[in-house]
Amino acid sequence: MTESAARAIAKRAHDGQQTSAGSPQFDHVRRVAAAVPERARVTAWLHDVLERTGFTIDQLRSRGVSPAELSALALLTRAEGDDYRAYVQRIADAPGQPGTLARVVKLADLEDHLLDPSAGSPSTPPYAWARRAILLAHADAAVSAANVDYAISNVWPA
Repeated sequence: MTESAARAIAKRAHDGQQTSAGSPQFDHVRRVAAAVPERARVTAWLHDVLERTGFTIDQLRSRGVSPAELSALALLTRAEGDDYRAYVQRIADAPGQPGTLARVVKLADLEDHLLDPSAGSPSTPPYAWARRAILLAHADAAVSAANVDYAISNVWPA
């Protein structure tokens, strides 16, 4: 699937949806897609489609989403009732190209959520913990928890 096709699906699928802060959901998706390398953009554009819309894996497959991208999207989709920490750990531990795609997109997603003023409210998931957990799961042995913020600033410059 091309990036423009993924963008069109996301635009149509998220039409009228809002984030918890009340901004358009598509704006969040656009920021996430802009923050990832080109190879991860299809996944980034579609990262909330399975969780927040009526789209299915089969529908995305029929539109040309690759097997690796579909697997990454399945990892990124948190089912209702899923424990948030188990969901994040599943992404952090996922092997292969789907795991890499899911982590790249999830880190961009988390960064965008952390910029949201409502991210610190008691009802939001622990986004900072999730970012740290994913980074530490694949950090070089020399990168300690104390250095995670430094690593983040080098991966996600302001």
